[in-house]
Amino acid sequence: MAGEVSLQCTMGKPNVPVTNTQQLAYVLIEAKPTGAMADVQMPLNFSLVLDHSGSMAGEKLQNLKEAVKLVLDQMQPQDYVSLIIFDDKAQVVSPSQPVTNPAHLKSLVDGIKDGGGTEMSRGMKLGLAEVQKALDPSRVSRVLLLTDGQTWGDEDQCQQLGGDAGRLGSPITALGLGDDWNDELLDAIANASGGLSDFIDVPHKIQQHFQSTLRSMQATVVNNAQLVLRLVGGINPRQVWRV
Repeated sequence: MAGEVSLQCTMGKPNVPVTNTQQLAYVLIEAKPTGAMADVQMPLNFSLVLDHSGSMAGEKLQNLKEAVKLVLDQMQPQDYVSLIIFDDKAQVVSPSQPVTNPAHLKSLVDGIKDGGGTEMSRGMKLGLAEVQKALDPSRVSRVLLLTDGQTWGDEDQCQQLGGDAGRLGSPITALGLGDDWNDELLDAIANASGGLSDFIDVPHKIQQHFQSTLRSMQATVVNNAQLVLRLVGGINPRQVWRV
């Protein structure tokens, strides 16, 4: 990885005195692409798993469709995308394929209608199956999950699928829309997968969250990076956070 990524370390305080008592110190480690990697963009492998239950009717579903179509417009022919919708059932609207005909994919998005209840694990299972089809170390894989409601009776399955996504190397970005979804469940899914969860308070902000996820993928220059810490005696790492 030499020449691809540079590391910058910043201590929480400039000096750590030598004492006979335990001390707590914070270190920020920033990993950034080098200039040689500035124009590198890895191909993407993106699966969108989207709630289209009855509660998504109207403004929510319309904003969702526009957000998906904008994502498709900004993907490249070498990128792979799949589209899954779920209510109390799940359907593969578009299987994993290169984005060589975005107009056709957008026409499929326009055909999505609302209806039914919410059983999220069904959509997640199909989403993981599709993202697996294009898994490759040279691609950035991600699942985007959006729901506006509670899932019924399959919470344990959802968390298990989150762990499955993490083992595949396909983190889940879990987005909750409105105020009637299970935030603890989405947090657990995201954490188990190595991804992130977030809250969308109003429908017109769906687009900016989708764009943020896409930009994050497009900015990735290295997959499966590992950081090895070699510490002197007496220093023990307590916890690591990704910021």
